[in-house]
Amino acid sequence: MEFTIKQCVAWGGGLTTTQDWQDYAQGEKSLTDLQELPPLKQIPAMQRRRLSPFAKLALHCALSAADECLTTVPSVFASRHGDLAKTSKLIDDVAAKEVLSPTQFGLSVHNAVGGLFSIYTGNKAPLTAISAGEDSFFTAIIDALCKLSANDYAQILVVFTENIVPEIYQEYVAQYEVAIACALLIEPADNADEVYKLTLQANEENKVTENSRMQVLDFLKFYYSNNEQVNVSSKRHLWQLTRTVKK
Repeated sequence: MEFTIKQCVAWGGGLTTTQDWQDYAQGEKSLTDLQELPPLKQIPAMQRRRLSPFAKLALHCALSAADECLTTVPSVFASRHGDLAKTSKLIDDVAAKEVLSPTQFGLSVHNAVGGLFSIYTGNKAPLTAISAGEDSFFTAIIDALCKLSANDYAQILVVFTENIVPEIYQEYVAQYEVAIACALLIEPADNADEVYKLTLQANEENKVTENSRMQVLDFLKFYYSNNEQVNVSSKRHLWQLTRTVKK
């Protein structure tokens, strides 16, 4: 299915603006381990203080990309690990036989940030949460495109968020990770000047290890470049994203 991207907002790895990401795509800027969090001034200070770094990244990009359709747009929230720092803390509390916080538990589940987005904006449109290993980013787009087609939506919001996993889990992660969020406001191609198409097929190479790069970074490098195509491989899939610009 062909589609267009009306808005793309990303924050992570020390890159926070459109110009930063354009420079990254041109090789003029590199990712860093700098964990700078967005100010999120749209959310009242009392509520903002309760948000984890993971939630702040996700909500900043979601709120910025949705813009005028905040209260009506359906959405897909995706993450490979979710807010694992919260989950890890809960596991530590269980091991220490401490009383668990219902609030912290509620905010640790995979669709928690999507729920927060819905609450803060009053958005009652359908919302799903996706996790698909290293393929989580592109799988979220596929899910969004299926919903766009099946339900005749005018647009749909895709929000991918990842944080660096707690140290105890890092030996199990093959990818180089950065704390990052990326939100896309996707619409049907119709008469758009810039048209995208995402396809996948099974990877028959039987790869043993994962791609060392996060798919969201491959996407952003492509999106902010002038390239017409990007190919991304994972253990299971071969993804191809193409862009056609009407003259």
